[in-house]
Amino acid sequence: MVPLPRFKSDCDERFVVHQEYKLDEVAIRNMAFHAAYFASLAEAHRNLAEQFDGRFPDPEYLRHYALVECGYYTESNFVMDTAKDAIALASIIRKRSKYAVIRVSGNVVKVFDAKSQAVPAMEKEEFDASAKAVLDLVSSMARTTPAELKKNAGKSA
Repeated sequence: MVPLPRFKSDCDERFVVHQEYKLDEVAIRNMAFHAAYFASLAEAHRNLAEQFDGRFPDPEYLRHYALVECGYYTESNFVMDTAKDAIALASIIRKRSKYAVIRVSGNVVKVFDAKSQAVPAMEKEEFDASAKAVLDLVSSMARTTPAELKKNAGKSA
């Protein structure tokens, strides 16, 4: 195989001549779906039920929260000496990580960081599944359906 000219310098850095490499097919993310997903999130954020007033300052906060709620996260646990220490640690973590979901129970602090949905960080299949789960959740929070979110997001785009 010969790399396209625009990829030659990248290949020269990453690969050794006459070395064998396994090729694997990589599914390319549908960028139209990607854009519609973020537009739908913004639409959901604009239409959240009253019980969520002020809870999510912008769609990015909502997305991170929904990813965690849908199981797309990494978790860190911290056991402190006292409940007061746990609250202090949670405050420090909040200042450093504005999107983390932080839960304090007694002297234990649990920090949930949403998985990145960036193209290099999440393959197509996982992105599609996570986007569907997130849209299902946020549409229910906005008292609508994912299809309605997408339709209305298209109108406001």
